[in-house]
Amino acid sequence: MTKELVYEYLKSKPKKPVHLREVVRSLGLGRTEAQQALEELVSEGKLIRTRRKTYGLPEKMDLVVGPVQVHPDGYGFVLVEDGDDLFIPPARMAGAWPQDRVVARKLPARDRGKVSGEIVRIVERARKTLVGTLEFARGYAILHPDDRRYPARLLLIPEGLEDLQEGARIVVEVQYPEETGEREPFGVFREYLGQGYTPETETRAVIHNFDLREDFPPEVLEEARRIRSKIPDQTLRKRRDFRDKNVFTIDGADAKDFDDAIHVEPLGEGRWRVGVHIADVAHYVREGSALDREAYERATSVYLPSKVLPMLPEKLSNGVCSLVPGEDRLVLSVLLDLDEQGRVLDYTFAEGVIRSQARLTYDQVEALLRGERLPAEAAFLEDDLRQLYQLTRRLREARMEEGSLDFQTTEVKVDVDEEGNLHLLPIREAEARNLIEELMLLANRTVAAYLDERGIPALYRVHDDPVADRYKALVEALSRLGYRLPMGEPEQKAMQRVLEAAKGKPEGQAVSTLLLRSMSLARYAAENLGHFGLAFDDYLHFTSPIRRYPDLVVHRVLKAVLQGKAGPRKRAAWAERFPRIAEHASERERAAEKAERDLTKYFQVKWAEGQVGRTFRGVVSGVTHFGLFVALENGVEGLVPLSALDDDYYEFVPEGLELVGRHTGRRWRLGDALKVRIERATPALRQIDLVPEEETMANERTKKSKTSGSGRAKKSGKAATPRVLSGPPEERGRNDRPPRLTAQKVYFGEWEGGAEAEATESKKSGRRRKK
Repeated sequence: MTKELVYEYLKSKPKKPVHLREVVRSLGLGRTEAQQALEELVSEGKLIRTRRKTYGLPEKMDLVVGPVQVHPDGYGFVLVEDGDDLFIPPARMAGAWPQDRVVARKLPARDRGKVSGEIVRIVERARKTLVGTLEFARGYAILHPDDRRYPARLLLIPEGLEDLQEGARIVVEVQYPEETGEREPFGVFREYLGQGYTPETETRAVIHNFDLREDFPPEVLEEARRIRSKIPDQTLRKRRDFRDKNVFTIDGADAKDFDDAIHVEPLGEGRWRVGVHIADVAHYVREGSALDREAYERATSVYLPSKVLPMLPEKLSNGVCSLVPGEDRLVLSVLLDLDEQGRVLDYTFAEGVIRSQARLTYDQVEALLRGERLPAEAAFLEDDLRQLYQLTRRLREARMEEGSLDFQTTEVKVDVDEEGNLHLLPIREAEARNLIEELMLLANRTVAAYLDERGIPALYRVHDDPVADRYKALVEALSRLGYRLPMGEPEQKAMQRVLEAAKGKPEGQAVSTLLLRSMSLARYAAENLGHFGLAFDDYLHFTSPIRRYPDLVVHRVLKAVLQGKAGPRKRAAWAERFPRIAEHASERERAAEKAERDLTKYFQVKWAEGQVGRTFRGVVSGVTHFGLFVALENGVEGLVPLSALDDDYYEFVPEGLELVGRHTGRRWRLGDALKVRIERATPALRQIDLVPEEETMANERTKKSKTSGSGRAKKSGKAATPRVLSGPPEERGRNDRPPRLTAQKVYFGEWEGGAEAEATESKKSGRRRKK
């Protein structure tokens, strides 16, 4: 492959940077081909293009290249792929904004050996537009960006603002100094979103802030319109026919796009065949088509509380690809032969056709598993569901035995009805969701193992082991709560034992959160690197091609293999393209998750606005130098500021993750129960202010040198020293944040959870079955 060839050539020429002509001459490449490879390597940060138009290795020039992560206080970190991130002080940011791709130079070590750097060049700007609030001051129009990591004030040119009032939420296009020659960036008005922080305005703002795609281009809609709803007979004749099986779907009550269906049938002698049938989206979305290009750009469907942004147009997502009851639908099926213990005896794949016999909801299945009955029209599926429940229980037990992690979470769905009323709905159909989850997990890992064993390139879902420093911090934090993990290499089974011991206890969710925060982010990769959280050697995403682009790619690969069309040339092309697709899909997934969390938090603060003055029970979900985060029973989280704890002067002791009263010795720690009153709710800031009820303060026991019989560890003998937070290079890196729960969901890429987003994906694959 040309790019790798060029990169290896430059690594073999360490004396000085080389010119394009030398690369062309030495490697015998065409000029255009060589230049494209060099520019791709520059964009990936593997090469530096100098001002003299030569190309060199950044490490040989004492430079680093990468995106910059910016803190609201003005400092930043250049994120280095294969090394330590480089801290950049505020004075040396050189006008870089969040996620800009920059070149930075390391500075001589100072202050006890701490390394910092300075940005010397901005290679590529991350954002073309900003969303914020309009202000008029002294004859000038000013934008206050929503995102506090950007400058607090951006000057606007007046054109287009004549009819707008102060407080309008608008979108502006940013003009950067390197484009205009001006000393500072400025903004040009592009779109009016609304006035203030109404739900409609906030939804549109979030879509813009996270670069989500709302409307489909006309050529994409036209291509979708031309797809025939009726399946041609010649296509049906080539398919394995499952229309005589009791195939059905299980989804949320409000689901519209059904991309998976299941069936079970006896094989005799204690064996069962389970069919997992996935919508054959690849049949309709041809590679390179307008539909495919748009699906790639979106990479995922986005499920906002008040709006769904699908990856595919409705003609496909809710139409020809959706496995609705009573209609013939094309599928790609995984047929699994299991014994009564859930062990896989054999499996096959098939391009098939189904006709779903019923559309069941999680509520209905959960009721059946509690001993109730299905609706009369679906009663014929009751025995099938009971058998599937028994099989999936065995599958789950086996997965837990292998070390798969199961986190205790509070799952709350935010629902906005047609009148704009907000509802917080606890998710209670655990067994029904587990049934589907286990079958999707099994299908995903079966496809992964099949492709990997044959050396077929694919997009895998990978999750790396926890990094050493995070794991060490986890061990120390858990020990303060009375839970032990072995030092050294992280072990899933040891973590699992901690989760099991904490289950049902007041600090249970806090323990889950600490474990989650210690872990790497799950991501897509072109290599099969295994999945730590699930304890799987082989794993990928196969079961949701309507809403995830990597699943669609895997479908194309598997279909090509089944059809005998995965020859050496195609495999080579996949191997070259898949790393780029994996990186893009991971990045868009993160953006979608952040958007979902941000808007969910907004709606939860809107709920709290209507509850000001009311009292609720909660538990301490985070302890920081500025107060306590408290999670209410419905999953909403707010802050008790330090000033509201007025029975003493409290100091934050990071070693114990606790606030300690200087005079009374009273302690506040993760998992402590208390009653709080909602004092204030500020949707614009996503902030809920809480105050403890007097009853809580009066009844909270005083804790001196030891904890009481809660099973927690003894306090460290260290003095209670407040944490100093005056500067990041000394006390914290970019990933150091106080352990805490959030009021949103935990995102593993496939399931609905309820804690911090920085995590694995250990409740896989039925994730986010809201449609």
